[in-house]
Amino acid sequence: MKKIFFTSILILGLAGCISDIEEISGTCTVLLKDGTTIEMSQDIRQNTRTGTITYRDEDGKLWSIFKEDYESFDCGS
Repeated sequence: MKKIFFTSILILGLAGCISDIEEISGTCTVLLKDGTTIEMSQDIRQNTRTGTITYRDEDGKLWSIFKEDYESFDCGS
């Protein structure tokens, strides 16, 4: 019975984390606080709770940009 309870709590906790992620399709441009821009042609994911943007570059490397590092971002269709 304790295993079922623990498993249920774990699943609910993970589901809560997953719901914080928004997938955004299309080309996106991020304006960094230092004035430079990053253009992404693949889908990105934004953690709506923390503002962190995660994307893959043209080489397939995974990158994250934290809210404190960017001014804004814009994604077109």
